[in-house]
Amino acid sequence: MSKIIFSDLDATLLRDDKTISTQDMESIQRAIRQGHKFVVATGRSFESALAVTESLKLDLPGCYIASYNGGQIYDCLSRKVISNRTLPMSVLRELFDRANAAGVYCQTYVDGKVTSYRMTEELEYYCLHAALEAQADEHFLDKMTQEANKALLIHLTDHEKLQQFWDENADWAEGKIDFIFSSRIYLEAMPRGVSKATAVEDLTKLLGMDIADTIAMGDEQNDISMIRAAGIGVAMKNGIDAAKDAADYVTEHTNNESPMTEVLEKFLW
Repeated sequence: MSKIIFSDLDATLLRDDKTISTQDMESIQRAIRQGHKFVVATGRSFESALAVTESLKLDLPGCYIASYNGGQIYDCLSRKVISNRTLPMSVLRELFDRANAAGVYCQTYVDGKVTSYRMTEELEYYCLHAALEAQADEHFLDKMTQEANKALLIHLTDHEKLQQFWDENADWAEGKIDFIFSSRIYLEAMPRGVSKATAVEDLTKLLGMDIADTIAMGDEQNDISMIRAAGIGVAMKNGIDAAKDAADYVTEHTNNESPMTEVLEKFLW
């Protein structure tokens, strides 16, 4: 029976040096040859996820990218976006206004670039680690011609400030934005109802498959929804406790020790 394998990138499929082990790469390619599907499911932007996928030679038939925490799904064979969910411009504008008033950095994604009002330490840090180009423009919101898939709030040293922003804006965000942490320094702002579980549900439906035939691997708070949604939910040994609590299985190996091979050997072969 064919399976769909969903995997987070950072601290899951990727080692700490942002590479993938040869063993895991060979295991994924074996699974694809056997007719299984493989999905990179990440909070990263599409452009960042695509660059990693191509560098890992995973832009193959049977491979998909679920970027923006499930907000967009891309078919690597047809090279087309097959599912897309966005934030309304009015909501994005107000989010930036509220972040600015609270002294919290906020960014979004325009034409493949990371965009905010001005060049900051946070913008430079993010672009360095995501290998994306920065674009600073005080008037970028007025120039946007398409809705964004998400926004990201960043604080490099104070996780509690991001949590405070979430708490103080929860009433306003209800019905408009879903907040979720992808790390202690990144607070994701997603369209209402969008999560990595959305990617599991949407792609399973598009492929005419059963959600019971899905496997999802992750390590962070933004992975918990897909861990719960999948037929088999897997948390990383190096993951947060909440991800482990939500999982059907916790790996014996960390992201630096070929965990994908462990999971595929246990549940596919």
